[in-house]
Amino acid sequence: MFNKYILRSVICCGILVSASACTKFLERDPLSQASEATYWKTENDALVGLNAVYTALPDARDFWRDCESDNSAMTNAWGELGLGYISMGNQNAATGYLFEEWGYDQIRKCLYFLERLRGMSLDQNKKDRFEAEARFILGMKYLRMVQHFGNIPLIKESPVAIDESALPRANKEEVLAYALENAQFAIDHLPVRFTGSDLGRVNKAAAYMLKANIYLYQASMKQFHEGATAVDLWRQAYESAAEVQKMGYSLVDDYAEVFKQANNGITTEVILARQYVEDRITNMTPVLASPSGTGITGNGWASFCPTRDLVDSYLCADGKDIHQSVSYDPANPWEKRDLRLKKTFMLPGVPVLRPNGQYVAYQPHPAYNKSEKINSEGGGITGYMYLKFNEPEYAKPSEGFANWPIYRYAEVLLIVAEALNEFRPGDTQIKAAVDQVRKRAGLPVITTPELANQSLMRQLIREERRHEFVAEHKRYFDILRWKIAEDVLNKPAEGINSNEKDAIGDWTKPRFLAQKRVFDKSKHYLWPIPQSVIDRNQNLLPQNPGW
Repeated sequence: MFNKYILRSVICCGILVSASACTKFLERDPLSQASEATYWKTENDALVGLNAVYTALPDARDFWRDCESDNSAMTNAWGELGLGYISMGNQNAATGYLFEEWGYDQIRKCLYFLERLRGMSLDQNKKDRFEAEARFILGMKYLRMVQHFGNIPLIKESPVAIDESALPRANKEEVLAYALENAQFAIDHLPVRFTGSDLGRVNKAAAYMLKANIYLYQASMKQFHEGATAVDLWRQAYESAAEVQKMGYSLVDDYAEVFKQANNGITTEVILARQYVEDRITNMTPVLASPSGTGITGNGWASFCPTRDLVDSYLCADGKDIHQSVSYDPANPWEKRDLRLKKTFMLPGVPVLRPNGQYVAYQPHPAYNKSEKINSEGGGITGYMYLKFNEPEYAKPSEGFANWPIYRYAEVLLIVAEALNEFRPGDTQIKAAVDQVRKRAGLPVITTPELANQSLMRQLIREERRHEFVAEHKRYFDILRWKIAEDVLNKPAEGINSNEKDAIGDWTKPRFLAQKRVFDKSKHYLWPIPQSVIDRNQNLLPQNPGW
């Protein structure tokens, strides 16, 4: 499979350090210094270079980044160079974490490959395909940088070191136009599916999803931030996603199965994923998602914790929220709820696997004095933890290898629904798309009066996106583009009820405070350009507003 090939390329390029049998390759010049005389001659040379470009795709570290939103809280906000500061409003232009998204090293990697590929004598179809894969990654990277920083320098076609270029910032619409060009090239030159050893590569469906997401972002910014009509942009987002509906993808029956290691590369739902390989290319998600004393090893860091607001936002099985449903029982709050709730989280009172092989209730309240108690080492800060991307029975939780889903068919359906609801409300395709997602979650289908109410449908679709993509780092971008971050991130992140004698799900009782949060709408919709970058290039001024 492709993940084995990308593994070889990653190791050989020095991107990951590992014992490997790439002796012949390691005797050559590094890719970044390779001359025409020593490299870039054969199809295999091109393939190795292309696989190195794949390391610029989003990866399992996006699980960590969901704490930038109202979904999750980072136990040690100062860790990872200040990742947890984003949702707290404590970041500034000197925050080291900003460089994780200021990705011009990855832009240069893509452009370097494209420049070298142009000079190679290869079968033209294969050459076009390699170029299309790289251009997709280039376009995706530019979209993500625009989402964070707004106007940014645009480097295209020839690699330039950003620190040496003295380039000014281009208007973000120019950057996104270039991203769209790259997405379209990928659409035109990629197959609908890859199979065999190429399984896992960027395909035509992924390219359409990139195009859909670019238009989704543009439409949202135009409508919700500028107050202008965006009919054509919403239509383009819909039409791009609708193309993927023709390609044979479908939702799997069990939501939890999508995120299991055993299902890498074999589900009908995943369109594109970052590839992981057992014991060779791994991630730390399971240990980060687990509290101490749980799982077959008992090892857990409880680094990222779902918020009370997120847990309480899951609907009851009758389609109503916990404040309105007569079936909601504060003493048994996890019953008769959206099926994704129990599949996504460790919840107080629900049995979890322990190192002795037994399933014992997860009890994070300090009164129980268990190893998972909140505000202790390995206990987290909210009293809720993750099952999604976490396999408690796995004996090496610091070496998880579940593929990281970048695009899933559920997102296709919800883009179709969201875009249609904005430019053609009431269309029955909206109901058909949302119903597929809701049925899997055990929720009622959309009613005719709901479909006819554009504002209500907008809210229902947004709720589905929140619950469907928990911990996949889509919520942060959503609350920014919808311009609701100023509402949802100006509330404290809270946890379980502080009095253990109160009913677990009684929202009227006092709760533990996990984090205070601030979102300044005058500046936090964009991140600041890193100060050290501005120090080297004054042409990047003016800084983003408020910074």
